[in-house]
Amino acid sequence: MKKRIVWLVVSCLMVLALVLASCAPAVVEEEVVEEEVVEEEVAPAGPEMVRDSMGRLVEKPQYGGTYTVVWYGPDATLVFDPAIATRPIPSTVHTYNRMCTADWSKGPSGTNECPFSSSYIADEFLMGDLAESWEIVDLQTMIFHLRQGVYWQNVPPVNGREFTADDVVFTAEYYRNHPQSTAYQGPDVPEERRGKTTKIDKYTVEMWGPDPNVRMLHETGNWRYYLPHEIADTYGDFNDWKHQCGTGPFMLVDCVPDSSVTWKRNPNYYQMDPFHPQNSLPYIDKLKAIVIVDESTRMAALRTHKVDRVAVSWDKVEGMKETNPELLWRQVINDNSHVIFVRTDIEPFSDVRVRQAIALAIDQPGIAEEYYMGNAEILQWPVNASFVGHYTPLEELPDNLRELYEHHPDKAKALLAEAGYPTGFKTEIMAPATAPRWVDVLAIIKEQLAEAGIDADINVVEVTTFISMLYGRTYPAMIYTYWSNNALDDAFGWAHGGWVGEGGAMSVYNFSAVVDPAAVELFDKVQATADPAEREKMRKEENLHEIEMVWEIPVPTESAFVFYMPWIKGYKGEVGIGPDPGENAGIVRYIWLDPDLKYEITGVRE
Repeated sequence: MKKRIVWLVVSCLMVLALVLASCAPAVVEEEVVEEEVVEEEVAPAGPEMVRDSMGRLVEKPQYGGTYTVVWYGPDATLVFDPAIATRPIPSTVHTYNRMCTADWSKGPSGTNECPFSSSYIADEFLMGDLAESWEIVDLQTMIFHLRQGVYWQNVPPVNGREFTADDVVFTAEYYRNHPQSTAYQGPDVPEERRGKTTKIDKYTVEMWGPDPNVRMLHETGNWRYYLPHEIADTYGDFNDWKHQCGTGPFMLVDCVPDSSVTWKRNPNYYQMDPFHPQNSLPYIDKLKAIVIVDESTRMAALRTHKVDRVAVSWDKVEGMKETNPELLWRQVINDNSHVIFVRTDIEPFSDVRVRQAIALAIDQPGIAEEYYMGNAEILQWPVNASFVGHYTPLEELPDNLRELYEHHPDKAKALLAEAGYPTGFKTEIMAPATAPRWVDVLAIIKEQLAEAGIDADINVVEVTTFISMLYGRTYPAMIYTYWSNNALDDAFGWAHGGWVGEGGAMSVYNFSAVVDPAAVELFDKVQATADPAEREKMRKEENLHEIEMVWEIPVPTESAFVFYMPWIKGYKGEVGIGPDPGENAGIVRYIWLDPDLKYEITGVRE
């Protein structure tokens, strides 16, 4: 009975609980709102940026790495003495310094006042190198104030001592006494005709020359590399690669004949980066020059990133852009102006109207566009566009001169008739067998001359015969070649009689046998004018005169192209610092390498 009562009570309680539960308010489930997890934005990895001396936000330069360049000449590893005129420039420019050099801060990497697109650098873009400053006393005398705290590389027997005025005096005499130097003055030169370099004090020297010279700064300050006497005292000369010791940014450490030359960073180099004045130069640890004579091998080395910088010929440019879009490049001025020299001392070329008719008959724009695919300059002679201030652009020439660089066969015929050749004449043009592209161009020119009535045979000869006929002026009519047009007054002087040889003889480089007394008189006047602005005005006028005289027949000159790796930083394709072209012009001291970018592109890390 008791069990039944207990069970009844329990059952009632359970029912009651169920009733109460059913009457209770519904339980509202709390909505769980998941918070969106916002990840903090992380800036992508990239180069460290800094402000340079011009206030620009730029990548912070890095030290280290190997920069590899190409030498083209098979004899590039054979001559190292800076006094020898035929030395390859790369063998000296990295090891030694000059009194002055181009101001890197005024080039494309800086203010862009100077294009650095050829080897010519005007005086106003020069800065002190071994010299801190200079004074041009007159056209025969200069005073250089040397930079203090410049030291020779720390190799025996020089052992890192300071560079002083005694080194300048020694170097000047070494050059004057070296038979292979352009400054050589043999024992037969009288004392009053010998140049003099005099020490004024430890850091000051005076240089004097026997003749007025408007190029004195370039010739005394920007062409000569300075040498320590200890090397000559110990070894006799500087031609052994093992005995190189300069004040330059790199120290020569290895040479494999006909193969390569290697330098390492000079830890005691004086110069600081003009854009990052707290940084000592150079940035790279090792510089290597590899001799590659064959063009196709050079192109393969560039395509496969085995070298860092190569000059590419005009006909390989589009292919290189297509196969290697990662490469950077720049089109620059070719210093080697192409011209057809003519025998102005014989008929019919002694008549300026005939020479002008030949120029009018040649379709220069057509050759530049169709043959060179637009990769050529038309107005390159007598001066080229790198001679800022002396050059008159094609579009600014007077109409009668601009026409000479265009294509006017009808006017050519009229001039020939006026000169006494109404039906034209027969002639020939010489070319060297080693230049098949020149022969191609001459084949085009032959057809164009025929339109004006000039029947020109193309005579291709062996190179030694070609050179003999060129320098001897024994070619019968016309001869096609190039001129290294990279210094003021070269065409004005050497080619047209301004600079003459011994006893007033015609310059050996006057290949057209030009006799122009007015040009010679003006040349002499320029050489005696101290004011640079006045000299510039006279040269510009003379340039127009020489264009009109057509002492040489201008031909389009192919442009030069420099291709380089994108991991080369602090560089915008500059090709000339002072007299030296390309990567061999002291440019290497300023550049730095981005190892991460190189690894990203090539998968190779040093």
